[in-house]
Amino acid sequence: MRRVILGTIGLLFFSIPGFAQEYVYPKAEVFGGFSIASLGSESLWGWQSAVHGNFHRNLGFTADIGGQYKTIAGVGVNSHQFLFGPRLFVRKEKVTPYVHGLFGAVRVSSLGTPNTGLGMGIGGGMDVNLSDRLSIRVAQFDWTPSRFSGTWSTNAYRIGFGIVLKTATQ
Repeated sequence: MRRVILGTIGLLFFSIPGFAQEYVYPKAEVFGGFSIASLGSESLWGWQSAVHGNFHRNLGFTADIGGQYKTIAGVGVNSHQFLFGPRLFVRKEKVTPYVHGLFGAVRVSSLGTPNTGLGMGIGGGMDVNLSDRLSIRVAQFDWTPSRFSGTWSTNAYRIGFGIVLKTATQ
């Protein structure tokens, strides 16, 4: 009986590190890719980038910046987003879906006249994990309402995809 008790205590003692192990996740992630944004009835094409720091395996803070461009009736139009906020993850071995609420500024320029207003990016996406250090962002969808001169524009969307580079895991 004494051997059974000592064996059980020993087994529990040596298995404690196994209980303490947790899913590893990157300290930071850097995204770069292509984006399409709507501006009224027009689609603008451009780029999107983000830097993300993780506080927990399922929570972090994102700085997302994008720019889209188009010539409409001979006039150059561009839109830039500068958005920041929390992102929630469900980390799996093969995929990492997420949702976020981003807030900041949107700058739209036409005929050389910039107009800056309040901007948001409410949405999410999914990364396909190729390794511990590399993922493909297959899609990020954001509803991007903005407010200029006291008027809200709520029919704007942004879609992005690209590559995610990850730092060492925690």
